[in-house]
Amino acid sequence: MPGLESGLRRARQRSGLKQAELAVRAGISRQTLSALEAGRAQPSTAIALNLARALGCRVEELFWLREEGEVIRTGLASPARGSRRVLAGRVAGRWVAHPLRLDDPLSVITPADALLARGRLRLLRPRESVEANVLISGCDPGLAVLAGRVADRWAGQRLCWIGASSAAALASLARGEAHVAGAHLFDESAREFNVPFVRRALANRPMVVVTFAHLEEGFAVAPGNPRRIRKPEDIARPDVRFVNREPGAGARRLLDRLLRKAKVPTSAVKGYDRLLGGHLQVAQAVAMGAADAGVVARSAAVAHGLHFVPLSEERFDLVFPKEWSGDPRAARMVETLEGRAFRRELASLGGYDTRQSGHLVTELP
Repeated sequence: MPGLESGLRRARQRSGLKQAELAVRAGISRQTLSALEAGRAQPSTAIALNLARALGCRVEELFWLREEGEVIRTGLASPARGSRRVLAGRVAGRWVAHPLRLDDPLSVITPADALLARGRLRLLRPRESVEANVLISGCDPGLAVLAGRVADRWAGQRLCWIGASSAAALASLARGEAHVAGAHLFDESAREFNVPFVRRALANRPMVVVTFAHLEEGFAVAPGNPRRIRKPEDIARPDVRFVNREPGAGARRLLDRLLRKAKVPTSAVKGYDRLLGGHLQVAQAVAMGAADAGVVARSAAVAHGLHFVPLSEERFDLVFPKEWSGDPRAARMVETLEGRAFRRELASLGGYDTRQSGHLVTELP
């Protein structure tokens, strides 16, 4: 059964009131107030309302229910890699959990939904809140902005960003491990972004493709560009240490495409097989001096104070099943993409063109 948690002491201390002063204002004894602050007693409705009035806040800021950690069975979407903290949700009626990766610098500041133990999840949040999660898999750092705007506009609605390459995100969607996948993959034969890959990955299932934004991709290099890296051929020089993305990443495909065009063999790139799992991780490696260059979204380079050498503009799309498009959560996500606040904030990160954000690309098949 849920227990009662109290933030009464913190609220009183923030207000600058002593126990005796607050007790008088709320019409209770100091002993009763002390017991309420220590969690040894539970307030009546009248006392809770009087305390909230005296402190100028809502009752929910003083007292709330604590869930006791319901345990559920679930399937892991990927190996835990030592992490017990997971993001979780229900996709098409099935519980799914994604470990917060230990090598992801954002995982330490992302609140987990549950802890993993022996193949089971002990929930850290109320079950209904976790069930309402939207699991979105993709690589672009701008997904964090989308998550923040959704949470700000709809109380209790959480969009959980799960870092993955574009190909891995589409595969996760195909396996029923996410509600939404983000991708920026260019098909050279079709001269088209994403749609051919969605057709292949989702096996002609009815899908909706919506534009997130157009983003700049290029080389992240040290401030001032001391190695004078300006074009793809430059990363093949022996004095340049490169760090790459995994196969299936849009950045990796862009690099391979440009190297082929420049007739530079991948074997000439020192560090081509040195792989990291995201734009921010690559930018961090360059910022720390562990590499001289890597392909990232401009926003990742800006976030780490790096110089950016533009190479291409890519269309980053969000993909989700057509049957899910009738879910209110899907409508909220698309409405947020179309909103002025989201567009302004995303554009302020650098390297994003948001004029088509929320635009319907196609419905498949």
